[in-house]
Amino acid sequence: MTSSGDESIIFGDSRIPKYQQVINLIKSDIELGIFKQGERIPSINETSEDFYLSRDTVEKAYNKLREEGVLVSVPGKGYYVNTTQPTGPLRVLIAINKISAHKKKIVSAFVETLGDDAVVETFVHHYSTNKLERIISENLGKFNYYAIIPCFKDFSDKTQKIIEKIPSDKLVLIDKDIDGLPNKYKAVCENFEEDTYRVLTSALDAINKYKKLYFVFPDGNQYRHELITSFKRFCTEHHFEYCITNVFDPTLVRPQDLYLVIEDDDLVDIIKYCKNHSLKVGQDVGIVSFNDTPLKEVLHDGIAVISTDFEKMGETAARLILEKRSEKVHNPFYLIRRPSL
Repeated sequence: MTSSGDESIIFGDSRIPKYQQVINLIKSDIELGIFKQGERIPSINETSEDFYLSRDTVEKAYNKLREEGVLVSVPGKGYYVNTTQPTGPLRVLIAINKISAHKKKIVSAFVETLGDDAVVETFVHHYSTNKLERIISENLGKFNYYAIIPCFKDFSDKTQKIIEKIPSDKLVLIDKDIDGLPNKYKAVCENFEEDTYRVLTSALDAINKYKKLYFVFPDGNQYRHELITSFKRFCTEHHFEYCITNVFDPTLVRPQDLYLVIEDDDLVDIIKYCKNHSLKVGQDVGIVSFNDTPLKEVLHDGIAVISTDFEKMGETAARLILEKRSEKVHNPFYLIRRPSL
């Protein structure tokens, strides 16, 4: 019996009963075509020896699978696969970093594309490695696939090891990739460095009216530092004076400044400052925000945004699952021009 990932670790560490883990493993191998309909699977003794499990544990798992109709037993010969569809409804766990308008778009498109027959459970890890660890440890083996948005304030080797506990053929990364993650897995990610540079360059005609560019880039690991790299590249190549700061500093604001902001709190602070000091947004001070929302479409006659297609991201992630494709798909982002630019 084979399956992706280190199964001895799963059997040793998981809170899921060991007999249930055997059931999940066999179902997974049938789904992946490792065991085909009518084919004999390893005997109770063979599975017991391979995974250092008691014979009673394996026998209980095999009997449950027989009761479900997944296996049939032939006296004197062993257990045989009785179906090519052993898992019932498709079960998918999706773990997002926070509840927001654009995360809701991802999840809604993801669920809709998977269809009514799929069971999707959503968890929120709030950028926390410890919370992700609890989510995975309590649910590993209960789902066919695990879709993760890997945005963490405390991303570390521990975070990566937790994600690596998920068998690679069952892992789906959404929004960003993880450098150095082994084996083939599914991913729908943005190319932050190239796309940001491309988008800024496409807006050069509008940006040229500003003298200094500010990038308000919050502290923490949850945002990709490739954004800073592409911002610096753009400013250097096009001879803009620039500044990168962690928080909005009103003492630095002058007419003909352009602000790129990620956090909505910083966006509000800049707009409030301009209003209180009679500076016209889009004329005296420019603003470009990241990630579109309905509010930004109407706020101050419209805030220009650099944004990806979140619905497309969720849809593509679901299609990778439905089509059983282990590949990385680039989900580009673009500029929506509005009066704030």
